[in-house]
Amino acid sequence: MNTTRSRILPLLCAAFLALPATIWAADTTAPIVVKKSLIQELNMPAIWFLLICSMLIVWFVLDVFMKSSPKLLLAPANLEALRDFFRKGDYQGALNYCVENPSTLTNVVHAGLKYSPGGLQATEDAMANAIVRENSKFQNKIAYLSVIGVIAPMVGLTGTVLGMISAFSVMGQAGAADPSKLSGAIGHVLHATAGGLIVAIPAFVFYYLLRNHISHKMHDLSVTVSDLFRKFPYAQLADVEFDGGESYAAAPIWNSSPAPENQA
Repeated sequence: MNTTRSRILPLLCAAFLALPATIWAADTTAPIVVKKSLIQELNMPAIWFLLICSMLIVWFVLDVFMKSSPKLLLAPANLEALRDFFRKGDYQGALNYCVENPSTLTNVVHAGLKYSPGGLQATEDAMANAIVRENSKFQNKIAYLSVIGVIAPMVGLTGTVLGMISAFSVMGQAGAADPSKLSGAIGHVLHATAGGLIVAIPAFVFYYLLRNHISHKMHDLSVTVSDLFRKFPYAQLADVEFDGGESYAAAPIWNSSPAPENQA
């Protein structure tokens, strides 16, 4: 009996001493971390909307830069052709050329030629209005960059707030109190805020760059057209009616016949 006790007692002591080590090892087991791919992290409605906005920024920037390039805005072929017409005094031919070859330059020259019989002031006013009209075509597209720059952070913040509401709601229903899960959920939805800022900053930068760029281009256009109309013979064209630029107002006709008397 004593021999049996002497054998069992050491085994119980060894098991008791090994128990804390087993519990400690179980507590320190590394948690299972579920890694998400970049597509999974960014799979949110707000991110997809911001992606569309970024594509629009690229399209607007390329479109404005390409259409405001010297080869299109002040096309050398169009400018040289108009100079040849002006050297020959063939202003009707220049007007027809502008109609057949519409562009920023020819649209402004067409307005000037159309109103040239009205004199210097009428011609300059017509060309100034045409330049404003051509400038507005560019500025309207540039304005969309400002709109994107304003709404992108708001969309990102809205996506973050809605994501956090959803994360807290799920954790509240499950009764989970694991801080790692909460931080992971918050980190996931913060991608929307970061995406909004990433889209908004380039939008504002390109907005101001393109606005100044178009302003300089419109100034160059104004100088080029003014140089083309230098020493223009307004007096000799005072009574000219260009085809396509006819005026419709005529001299007034006054009805001088006496009104019929009231018959008794």
